[in-house]
Amino acid sequence: MIQSKIAETISAWVETALELPFTIFCDLIPDEDADGACIRHDPTPAAEKRFIDGTREVSWNFTFFTRCKDAEDAREYGKQIVDKLDGATIESTENIEIDCEAVTLPQFIETDAKGFTTYSQSVKCTFLEE
Repeated sequence: MIQSKIAETISAWVETALELPFTIFCDLIPDEDADGACIRHDPTPAAEKRFIDGTREVSWNFTFFTRCKDAEDAREYGKQIVDKLDGATIESTENIEIDCEAVTLPQFIETDAKGFTTYSQSVKCTFLEE
């Protein structure tokens, strides 16, 4: 599925570009007792631009969730992620160019019972698909 490949491509690029102290997982953070991050695909409108050659312009929103014991770290890592992606073009292994744009800055989600604070931040990714 191209959706998960795009999410994996974006998260791998961010990990390399920022040298984060954790892996960015797809959909959820598997370790409940450690700092971490994940990327999730948001609901996206079905309307797309279709071109005469059969390609279409696809725009997907992805939300990154950063969770850390230190609330300031969670917010700062989230800000670093959207700052790095805003205006970036990432090329996938399938030679798809993904244009990224920040949609939100880090938004507080919660502080859980274990003392971890979670922030979310979203990016819009646009690319041509055959």
